[in-house]
Amino acid sequence: MANEVAQRQKIINSDKMQKHFEEILKDNAAGFLSGLSTVVALNPDLAKTNMNDLTNAAMRAAILDLSVLPDLGEAYVIPYGKRTKVDGKWVTKDVKAQFQLGYRGIIKLVQNTGRVGRLGGSVVYEANKPHYNYVFDEFTMENENYDPYVDGESPVAGYLAFYYLDGERIVKYWPIQRVINHAMKFSQTYKGPDHKDRYGKTPQTPWYTDFDAMAIKTVMKDLLKFAPKTTKVAQAIAEDDKNEHEARDVTPETEEITTTDDQNVEPEIIDNQPEEKGDNPFAGVDTGDAPNPFAEKNETSEDMK
Repeated sequence: MANEVAQRQKIINSDKMQKHFEEILKDNAAGFLSGLSTVVALNPDLAKTNMNDLTNAAMRAAILDLSVLPDLGEAYVIPYGKRTKVDGKWVTKDVKAQFQLGYRGIIKLVQNTGRVGRLGGSVVYEANKPHYNYVFDEFTMENENYDPYVDGESPVAGYLAFYYLDGERIVKYWPIQRVINHAMKFSQTYKGPDHKDRYGKTPQTPWYTDFDAMAIKTVMKDLLKFAPKTTKVAQAIAEDDKNEHEARDVTPETEEITTTDDQNVEPEIIDNQPEEKGDNPFAGVDTGDAPNPFAEKNETSEDMK
């Protein structure tokens, strides 16, 4: 695995790659390639992906001026693959890279348009004493000043997102059960809060490793359905929805990915990094049509000179 990572980083940092992306991203090329190299180092399974898929996924973030560094939570490049049994051992095959928005990326995109004021999201706790009227979509809290870091722990009641428009605060709230129901219905990688795989382990997928961030993002996207936004922001959210719907199931019991021997294949999502249909929303965005200068040749040592 270490050799795969080193080889992929050598390609990413090559003069040929640098020159290629300078033509597309100008002064941002160095930062883009540095971030991509770091992401591969942090998630070695990305070294198993096709170079064209990897750069395409990362370019979606670059087009939107978002960082793919996981700590920033703006966007993620996540490897999806499947595991096949070879000589009695499970090995990962057919790994593909996928772009996903983080909720901090949505905040950045929306606020950069200048059409709305501050945008944010938060966990709401039972100690906040929330009251929600579903019929009129009205939300209030008796105890807005509750602070879980100061006042002690409290069970989660739900999640909210908000933005300011002309001085008025617009709020959207979902009780936690609504979030769970939504994730189970629309995400191919979420099977309920208590789900375990056949080995008794919790799946290492975004809805399990960072449920709060995924919940806030979900409520935020619902909030923004009728908010002022640009076509570019709407396209990015649509792409994120599409990716979530089409992500491969991670539970070993599922048999939707098959080969000549169904007994030897189990679907798997490989990454644990966070952050629903239609044509490609990025079809109208010019990527320079060149995410990968090595697309038509093998990635050999000669190519990296």
